[in-house]
Amino acid sequence: MTPPKGKKQTDEDTEQSMSDEGVGNLFSGGAGGGGRSTSALAGWATPAPAQSAPVAPVTPMPAPAAAATVIPQPAREAAQEPEPLDDADTAKPVGFYVSQNVATRFRKFRKQHDITHTQIVLMAVEAAAEKGLPQVVEEARRAPKFQSKLFAVTVKPDDTDLRGLGPVQLQYKPTRAQRAIIDGLVRESGLPDHTKFLAVVLDQYLPGRRDA
Repeated sequence: MTPPKGKKQTDEDTEQSMSDEGVGNLFSGGAGGGGRSTSALAGWATPAPAQSAPVAPVTPMPAPAAAATVIPQPAREAAQEPEPLDDADTAKPVGFYVSQNVATRFRKFRKQHDITHTQIVLMAVEAAAEKGLPQVVEEARRAPKFQSKLFAVTVKPDDTDLRGLGPVQLQYKPTRAQRAIIDGLVRESGLPDHTKFLAVVLDQYLPGRRDA
């Protein structure tokens, strides 16, 4: 049975209308046929994906430079000019040897005059320089044990057998300048060392009986 022409047209219109309505609601946001503004399928529409906030690019941090090896240096003190020293600050004890007789006279003289060992030595040296060192040394030498008028004998001066020389130690404290002067007089006298020079001059300077 063939449907009436008018009825078929109506069904097709209805089907087309439903089809357009579905397409319009889902893709065009409700602008479809029938004049309806809201569609029952509107709630099924897939929401647009939310746009994520832009992420700032990460700048890589530079790698720390390797620490340079530091070699510790000793602290340097500021250079200072040495302070001038008093000549007396350089004084050091100096020992020398005399005979027992000279040592006894030396100590007695110190007590009588209340002076120091150094002062006694300096006075004795000064007196010897004023008298004349060659004469002082000559008087200190003992006569040779062998003497002959018939045989001429050349006797070498004996610097180990001098008047005033002995085993007793005494000390004094000359300054550097005083010691330099005495050393010069020792060389001038011709005696071999400092001890023999002081023993000789003290024996001739100190009051009392001199060494035989």
